[in-house]
Amino acid sequence: PLWVQVTVEKNGTLLLGTYRSENGYSYGGVARSTDGGKTWSEPVPIGREKTLNLDAETDVILCRDGILWAALRSSSVNMHYATSTDMGLTWSPAYDIGFKGHAPHLYRLSTDVIVMTQRVPQTAMHISRDECRTWQGPYLIDTVGGAYPATVELKDGTILVIYYEEGSGSAVRVKRFRVKADGLETLGWD
Repeated sequence: PLWVQVTVEKNGTLLLGTYRSENGYSYGGVARSTDGGKTWSEPVPIGREKTLNLDAETDVILCRDGILWAALRSSSVNMHYATSTDMGLTWSPAYDIGFKGHAPHLYRLSTDVIVMTQRVPQTAMHISRDECRTWQGPYLIDTVGGAYPATVELKDGTILVIYYEEGSGSAVRVKRFRVKADGLETLGWD
């Protein structure tokens, strides 16, 4: 399956997370558009200086201080992150985030809490209350290895996570949660 996520950031800049493999390792990147997606830049590399496998599935979020924060998957080491102070034209080195994760999806709630859903361990979520500086979790969403989880906040302030099971006979799964001070509360359907 093809998974594409375009992030709209300040001044209408569109960002598309990418990754590339070369010389036996992978790194992330971001293609930029400043004309509503009519044209795109060549991907700006993220983590290229690392000689490790950042098979990145890159996702990006804009922090309140104007810094872009990118999450980068790794199949062999912990997930990594990098930052940009110029809307993705250049990036810091990639740093170890401190935990494993694949297919990260970053989402800011109306409360300014940032959630990151990911596969590994199983299907899980991490929560940041300080603009991606620290993360709480992982909070288990499902015991299956959910592929490409995505999150959205509903009108009632709850969050919906959708993902699919991997492998033969896979299905789409949906779960609903509320973020609380001590983690996640699993909710049913009203």
